Amino acid sequence: MELQYIFLIIWLIVAILICTKFVIDGRKALKPFPKLDNSKFIYKEDGSSGYSTKSIITKYGGANKALRIRVTDEELWITTNTFMASIADRFDLLHIIPLRSLKSVTRDHKKIEIQFNQNRISKSIILLSKDPGKLFQLLNAKMSF
Repeated sequence: MELQYIFLIIWLIVAILICTKFVIDGRKALKPFPKLDNSKFIYKEDGSSGYSTKSIITKYGGANKALRIRVTDEELWITTNTFMASIADRFDLLHIIPLRSLKSVTRDHKKIEIQFNQNRISKSIILLSKDPGKLFQLLNAKMSF
């Protein structure tokens, strides 16, 4: 076997191992999210963008068209697909936020800033929704209860 084929096979094996690691770590990161029937969601959006304001690294390392936003009667979920979940977790973008813990929801054009308490720590996430008006209205209505 020629050297170039051996080199190609080694790179292919490395790529498969890296992809497998992303999937395994992503499944671990998504474990806190329960499996719910789609009919339980009152708002559902895929392919939105956003970032956490936790640090300068999370501000510049956000997700571009990879986030999934789900709203139930009691919670706001911010998730992503299994492959990207481990990266999203590192950038503080995987959350199950009880709607009662929302402190404020503000809107600036397409940007929606969500401030909430998590384990007695104040956090803020910026979401760039495809339908910011509907999401903003829904979260404000749920927050007032």
